[in-house]
Amino acid sequence: MLSRAAILLGLACILCSPAQAQDAGRFTLVPSGGVVSFEATCFDVQATARLLTWKEFVEQEQQKLCEFQKERFALDTNLIIENLEITLDETKVRYQIEISTRDKELEELRGIIKKNRKVNMPAVIISSVVGGIAIGFGGAYAIDQLLDK
Repeated sequence: MLSRAAILLGLACILCSPAQAQDAGRFTLVPSGGVVSFEATCFDVQATARLLTWKEFVEQEQQKLCEFQKERFALDTNLIIENLEITLDETKVRYQIEISTRDKELEELRGIIKKNRKVNMPAVIISSVVGGIAIGFGGAYAIDQLLDK
């Protein structure tokens, strides 16, 4: 019986003793209106829960921030690529228009050259020589007429 009493007395001393600080980073729950035998900072249940979950909260927050930045970078990159594709398409259209315009001008110039080649060169030479001789005889006749008077 004495051993039972000693055990009960030991348990009562341990369980009913005032809260004492142990290793850093631990906390002790003190009932409302309880007395603590050391200098302490007390937190309510919500503050304690925040402190205990702060590491996980910061980890999740940083993970979400990382995912956000990753998505933002991907969207920015996609926007840059889309703008470059639009510029490429526009450049292709302008290039095609310039090529088409150049081809049309070349065809027109070839047509002009073909028209100029259709002129019969021997006929031009003969008519030029005949015209020159006629002008020469006409001029000589006019001068002879003036001198005869």
